[in-house]
Amino acid sequence: MKRRTHPDSHALDDWPLYGPKNPEIARLVDCLAHDHMLRVNEIEEIILTALKSRLKKAGAVGSD
Repeated sequence: MKRRTHPDSHALDDWPLYGPKNPEIARLVDCLAHDHMLRVNEIEEIILTALKSRLKKAGAVGSD
């Protein structure tokens, strides 16, 4: 199997080990990185924005 390269390969390789337990998240991150050439910080910003939006909708304290 040919290994694909990416500027954040190390961080992407660590994601399944140290990131969320749901393997679907790792698969989606891999797709955004390799198929759409997003950097890890861009992917994390998408996640952060989604989480903040969800907390805001829920009226959670500290969602700013």
